[in-house]
Amino acid sequence: MQTNNLFNDLKLIVGEKNIITNSQDLKKYNKDWRGFYNNNSLCVLFPKNTNILKKITTYCYQEDIKIVPQGGNTSLTGASVPSYNGKEIIINFAKMNKILELDKSNLTVLVESGLILDNLKEYLNKENLYFPIDLSSSGSCMIGGNIATNAGGINALKYGSMKENIIGLEIVTGEGSIITSLSKMKKNNTGYDLKSIICNSEGTLGLISKVLLKIHPKPLNNFTFFASYKDLKTCIKSFNEIRSLYYDKLESSELIPKLSFEICIKNNFLKKHFFKKEMPYYIIYKLNLYEDKINFQNNFEKKFHLISNNISDILIPNSIDQEKKIWKFRDDLVEAYKMEGEIITNDISVPLDKMEDFFNVAEKNIKKMNYKIKLHPFGHIGDGNIHYNMIVPKNYSNDSYLSLRDHIYSYVNNLVQEYGGSFSAEHGIGQIKKNSLLKFKSNNEIKLMKNLKKAFDPKNILNPGKIFDI
Repeated sequence: MQTNNLFNDLKLIVGEKNIITNSQDLKKYNKDWRGFYNNNSLCVLFPKNTNILKKITTYCYQEDIKIVPQGGNTSLTGASVPSYNGKEIIINFAKMNKILELDKSNLTVLVESGLILDNLKEYLNKENLYFPIDLSSSGSCMIGGNIATNAGGINALKYGSMKENIIGLEIVTGEGSIITSLSKMKKNNTGYDLKSIICNSEGTLGLISKVLLKIHPKPLNNFTFFASYKDLKTCIKSFNEIRSLYYDKLESSELIPKLSFEICIKNNFLKKHFFKKEMPYYIIYKLNLYEDKINFQNNFEKKFHLISNNISDILIPNSIDQEKKIWKFRDDLVEAYKMEGEIITNDISVPLDKMEDFFNVAEKNIKKMNYKIKLHPFGHIGDGNIHYNMIVPKNYSNDSYLSLRDHIYSYVNNLVQEYGGSFSAEHGIGQIKKNSLLKFKSNNEIKLMKNLKKAFDPKNILNPGKIFDI
């Protein structure tokens, strides 16, 4: 089909103000967050509701036009941008951003999939309610994308990943059918669980239009403390002790290496170190409190001797502002390390009892590949999800960097499997991890996934080239 005819047909569906066709304006939608992928799309559409989304999808199914669903375009695996040049349209959900219904009796909220995560959290906060998913990209990522990748974030230790916080979904399939499963009942064993199938499917099975989410009463307070450790072994021991003592309250535990402080101070994200004495590792802990904070802190100090053996030093914020600075530091380190040069990122999970051995073996062998590589592992130690990242020396050419990156990816993924972990803990597969999926999943699992894809998307028009090829 001629592109002019295509654009004219799509304008009739979405309206002239809801389509972008200019190649210059399309650039920011074509390029992924890390800059690894930058294929040209034909156009970007902005549907305003489910019926328009259905009309777009039905048209694309009839004309065999490929669709890339896109939210905030914060994917770290190339899942939300085109896989091919000049063959796909992008459907961006930014205009499907409404909060449709808040049900305080059943503790649910119904939203459109283009709602930005922080906007939802701020709305609920004013209603004295709480949605727990919390990500570095919360200010720009959208609920539909969070579901498509089964986002985890810093609070998954207590509340689980996105799939544990979904009650129901509405989707549009690859042939344009609307499937609505929005019952508010938390106990609902009526056949296959649609949300579990769609969650983590990265836009390859259906286009998410509406979401029914589980929400919680807002905690009365939070209690943050920051601990330093002489090595990773004592980090893990200490975490286990703290988890045993505060299991029902512990929301987050974020591992921070010494290098995070160095690069945040160097790149002006932090004025000075939080601790007087530098140590190899730190953990930021956050507890939800449904009780008076002063009373809790007094009891915490009385019980501190039960968890103090492995802690080298501890910082308890003396104000909300200081608490915010600690968590801002956690968010900023993601940006700071990117400013140090080329980076290699690994989103992995490793069992806690094997994490120390994994770190030691991985560091030893990666340093053999290039002794100047700086290792920067950080993240969600409570659920074993570590962003095992590294900074590559600046003197590498682009080709040499890509070769080294791919070699390290392969090595780390193989090692993770040996230790019983996962090569993709929360970011999904997208384009960048397809080979690893084929390597580490059985043929029967891949076959079943492809059969599901055909059932939901018979012509393979939804996000082709992601997860696996058909």
